[in-house]
Amino acid sequence: MLLLTGGVFSQETISFETSESYTLGTLNNQNVWEVSVDSEGVFLQNQVVSDEEATDGIYAFKNSYESSFNPQFYSIFGAAKNFNAPKSFEDFTFSYDVMITESDGSDFEMTLFGIDANDDFVPVAGVIMEYGESIYVIDDINYGTVDLEGADWTPNTWLHVKIEVTATELKYYLNDVLVHTRSNFTSVDIVGFNMLHNNYGGDAFYDNFSFESGTLGTEDFADASVLRIYPNPVADELKITGIQNEQIALVSIYNLNGQQLMERTSVDALDVSSLSGGVYMLNIVTADGKTHTDKLLKK
Repeated sequence: MLLLTGGVFSQETISFETSESYTLGTLNNQNVWEVSVDSEGVFLQNQVVSDEEATDGIYAFKNSYESSFNPQFYSIFGAAKNFNAPKSFEDFTFSYDVMITESDGSDFEMTLFGIDANDDFVPVAGVIMEYGESIYVIDDINYGTVDLEGADWTPNTWLHVKIEVTATELKYYLNDVLVHTRSNFTSVDIVGFNMLHNNYGGDAFYDNFSFESGTLGTEDFADASVLRIYPNPVADELKITGIQNEQIALVSIYNLNGQQLMERTSVDALDVSSLSGGVYMLNIVTADGKTHTDKLLKK
């Protein structure tokens, strides 16, 4: 978890990399993930960390077809993760990358869930990649859905999904374009998320999960559309373009435990050769108080 001083925000990322203590093979019991079980209570074998596809780094989660089982009416095959602590429904942003290998196969669902006053699990928000290449979102506490008309997905093409949860609204973005807004229909804290399918065929790859609480986001930075850090992954020297030195108040690098490892007040290029291989957060604060944060992968 990244904890910045001043109470600005907390952010976590999951890219399934070895630097985050993931290994190839079943996701079950890795970093407190739980994989679906069969009728005998045995966890499924094909829900794995895979090196076949990835958007950031080498590994991703493969929500695989399970050939030993029949198709299901509901989406029940996959994996779930509970957060270390519940996330506030008043200000929470969740994003990820997803790629599905074929159409006319399974429905693939990603759901943020909470626990209501009756101790029942309930959906807070969710996205369904329907077998016909349509995209739906969860629209009520009973898992009813609404079709995002005009939005669709393409097989073997990565799609970036972002969900913003506030006390009053849910906002859905596809490739950073706002496609749907509705009222918050549960108003309960988010305790975890899952990725599931109904086993009609095909696989889905998930990568680059990012979730944060607080008001910080790329929208806070006036020039986020032109700011660029590269290369990423980086070996020795990180370059930052789209901002002048006089606009920078502070550039910092943190590890995922919230420890500040590097700080600069003016930079065209940043020497990161001393950092060990792994995932870090780069935080840029401008002279007028705007903030931009990027995940940084060190080779």
